[in-house]
Amino acid sequence: MIITAAKIPKPYHVIILFMLMFCFGHTQAQSIFNKRVSVSFDRARLADVLQAVSKKGEFNFSYNAKLLPQDSLVSIAVDNQTVSEVLGSLLHDKYELQEYKGYLVITGRLPYLSLVNTDITNDNNNNYSISGLVVNERTGERLMNASVYVKEQLVSVLTDEHGYFRIKFRADNPGRISLTASKLAYRDTSINFLQTVSISSRFKPDVYDNTISRNNRVERTGMGRLFISAKQRIQSLNIPDFFAKRPFQVSLTPGLSSHGMFSPQVVNKFSLNIAGGYTAGVNGFEFGGLFNINKMDAKYVQLATVFNLVGGKVTGIQVAGVHNRALDTVRGIQAAGFINKAESTVEGLQLASLNNSAHKLKGLQIGLVNTVDTSSGASIGLVNIIGNGFYKVSLTTNDVTNTNVSLKTGTHNFYSTLLIGTNISPGNKLHSFGLGIGHDFMLSNSFYVSAEMAYQAAYTGLWDDRWLQAKMLLNVQLSKYISLMAGPVFNSYNHSGSFHLDGYKNVTHISDYPEQAATGHQTRNWVGWEAGVAFNSVFKPMKKTVDNSRAWYLGGALTAGFGWDDPYSKVYGAELFVQRDLGEHISGIITTGYTYFPVDKGYPPIYGDGTINIYDQTRSMIPLKVGVRLKTGSAFYISGDVGVAFGLFKEPYYSFSNLSSPLVYKPYRAMMISAGAGFSFQSGMETGFKFEDYGFYYKQFALRLGYRLKLSK
Repeated sequence: MIITAAKIPKPYHVIILFMLMFCFGHTQAQSIFNKRVSVSFDRARLADVLQAVSKKGEFNFSYNAKLLPQDSLVSIAVDNQTVSEVLGSLLHDKYELQEYKGYLVITGRLPYLSLVNTDITNDNNNNYSISGLVVNERTGERLMNASVYVKEQLVSVLTDEHGYFRIKFRADNPGRISLTASKLAYRDTSINFLQTVSISSRFKPDVYDNTISRNNRVERTGMGRLFISAKQRIQSLNIPDFFAKRPFQVSLTPGLSSHGMFSPQVVNKFSLNIAGGYTAGVNGFEFGGLFNINKMDAKYVQLATVFNLVGGKVTGIQVAGVHNRALDTVRGIQAAGFINKAESTVEGLQLASLNNSAHKLKGLQIGLVNTVDTSSGASIGLVNIIGNGFYKVSLTTNDVTNTNVSLKTGTHNFYSTLLIGTNISPGNKLHSFGLGIGHDFMLSNSFYVSAEMAYQAAYTGLWDDRWLQAKMLLNVQLSKYISLMAGPVFNSYNHSGSFHLDGYKNVTHISDYPEQAATGHQTRNWVGWEAGVAFNSVFKPMKKTVDNSRAWYLGGALTAGFGWDDPYSKVYGAELFVQRDLGEHISGIITTGYTYFPVDKGYPPIYGDGTINIYDQTRSMIPLKVGVRLKTGSAFYISGDVGVAFGLFKEPYYSFSNLSSPLVYKPYRAMMISAGAGFSFQSGMETGFKFEDYGFYYKQFALRLGYRLKLSK
């Protein structure tokens, strides 16, 4: 029989509608546990019986196949009983059952903890002390390394080898004191202390944020294992899902905090870590004298002199003298002296002198080497390793230098270029190197136009010339790996001298020595050309490896190179270094040695005008540097160092307040920087190159050959 609205009096329309909605809503909201089923089996496999129950109840089971004895034989005969009653008969309450989106999840039942022999004392000055034992409720076994804590006071301790604990705290009129015991693979238990001691259900004040359990990834990183104590790691396993919020905290080191052992469970608005600290997170400002480690997120400003390590997201500004690392997304600015790394997306800026790394880039990277799995932004550096990008080696010639080699890395949307050029001609020598950026306008798969800008330092007797280029090159793709290019180039060349030296190219058409121009800088602008061939390829996906190395190394190396300016065209040296692996393919390194700057043969000790050349003496340096080394492949590494150069000579100093006063000679001391790259093989052999600036005129580009000896695993 079909009932239509016309047959029903209007006053009953609303009543019938509500009845239908109630019945439908009740059906939709019915719990799986309350569904009724009828099954009958005699000595059937448990797995088959569960499958029949799930089919009749119209739901699914989820469980680990190794958890249940699926092949065990069971007998059951029930008629119109609830799923809860049926499973109680089958599983005998040995397992935990949870309902989740149409599934019944079966997990092992965790044993209970029990707090026994608890005793609380108060000295009438609001100082409390609670002691007792933590045991396995079923077996009575005393449990070591269980976390015992008072949530309201944010104090905690670990039980000793006998399961004993004593926890002390100060509280003003606390009312009820809730003591909780937690341990990995056990159910928590709590005791509430009022005027008498009683066992109660779990106490969960609204002021606390019990979030979804996290994996404590930060504690499994190389830096985390190095600086986070075993006790703190144990407590994180025992208490994975309890976090509180407080206005501030102060730490001396991880564990020595105003929140004590509870520091990794507290998110602070202001966090001051004198040497270093380990907290749940920061939602305001955090400063570390050496380092900051956050279990979860960091907002909005985080500063450290050495490193920051964040287990979650970084929102705002993160600055470190050496290394920043976020195990999730970075939205804002990540700036480090050497290395930045984001395991997920970067939406903003990564700025580092050595290396920037991200999974996905939606912003800008500026560094020596940039690595990204997927990029929709821009990476500016000597080398950009982009998973969805390319690398291209080009051999070209132009109207200034007839032999040029360039390495282009990035994406067609944006790429960086490393350039090296020379003019092979005995009477017109010119050497240059520099950086460039570019964008490809794709006309088709075989034709595209490259718009590029390049800035180079050029050598025509001194490394002081500057050369700016703007290029528009047409590219023709001949095959998958080879293309031809040609096009016009706008050149702006600045010669820093006031005359032209014989044997070098006269780009600005300046007069030869000894005639001099009126100014010390001559500039020429013109439109030239460039043409060449390019060899193209794409980056292959990088293999992700876990590096937990803690090895120590002792090594040495010999160096040979050339100086930046006259009269030190050749430089020789030796190194002695100690290296410590920190995990995650990063090593810390301390280096000393000896560097020798000999004066070029024939360099005049007295100038033509009779003045004395005060730089005609050889220079010897002892550098002392600290730095980091980052492996970007199985053997290839990049490195950066800072330190002090101790000169084994006295340097002349002028008195600018009285230029007529005689020169003052003082022992030479200067800050120095160093950057390098090379290969470090498992055999211990190392080879590479480096650039070092010892201050003033003392700079070198050098090749390096070394060997390191492994001291420990």
